[in-house]
Amino acid sequence: MVDLIPLRKKFTYVSLRQNDTPEGRHYVYGEQKLPSVTTILSATKEDREALDAWIERVGQEEADRIKNEAAAVGTHMHNVIERMVAYRDLPRPTNWQMVKGYEMGYRLINRYFQNINEIWGSEVSLYYPEKYAGTTDLVGVYRDKPAIIDFKQSNRPKKRQWINDYFCQLAAYALAHDELHGTQIDNAVILMAVRDGSTDEFSTAGREFQKYKDTWLRRVDEFHKSQK
Repeated sequence: MVDLIPLRKKFTYVSLRQNDTPEGRHYVYGEQKLPSVTTILSATKEDREALDAWIERVGQEEADRIKNEAAAVGTHMHNVIERMVAYRDLPRPTNWQMVKGYEMGYRLINRYFQNINEIWGSEVSLYYPEKYAGTTDLVGVYRDKPAIIDFKQSNRPKKRQWINDYFCQLAAYALAHDELHGTQIDNAVILMAVRDGSTDEFSTAGREFQKYKDTWLRRVDEFHKSQK
């Protein structure tokens, strides 16, 4: 991958220590203990009724099994992309979740990575002082524009109106990157691999992306107020 897409070390990215607790994930930077982006999104989720209805329909045990399997497949999918960007070998698959994750990762690479003009960083830790922190999958230039890029896997195809939280997540990373590195990232891209063999590309920019940024900052304030 390093031979196919230029790797530009334009910025110095710091590593943040992660702590997983029953209350959610936190990142530690110096004296700051910052809630993760996903923790804030989960705590301020507005459409929990649909999730609760699904859990009630399939049962808690089956819901946990499905979520854990999806998380494992997603981890292996991300490993494919992260290791290819870093020019590192992949371990041999030892279970079917790894096989599926590897296949989905290669599918995204084959379908979309020709659109990536350059990579600034992979698995980049970002934080907004005193507010939040997180790790973005990729930051660089996509279709000739600076962008935050995220990789998702799904058991079934998703409609755009179902993924507002994904766009809020990328808005969080863009705001943090701008704050730390003086950029003005105005594009976010979600590349999704679906279990049925299909893929999807979702993007947002301009006024729409600004609305997601505004929504994200409102949810950050809501979260911090709830912790007092």
